[in-house]
Amino acid sequence: MATLFPNGILFDGIVYRILPGGYAVIGAAAMTGAVTHTVSTAVICFELTGQISHILPMMVAVILANMVAQAITPEEDRLCLL
Repeated sequence: MATLFPNGILFDGIVYRILPGGYAVIGAAAMTGAVTHTVSTAVICFELTGQISHILPMMVAVILANMVAQAITPEEDRLCLL
């Protein structure tokens, strides 16, 4: 994103800069949420960063990663999680 939009994204007259570190934190939260099968990692990462602008993309990424991880989990492992 930073390569495609080096000057940021213009929306409603405001230029939003692309911060690669934000994408890294959201990806790390999504991976951790998928591995642990919890959504609380999004809240923990949100509190660590303190950036309210990252909470929505972080929640969406963690929930989607959790859904994918549960969908590809073998049936015998899924029974142990219940």
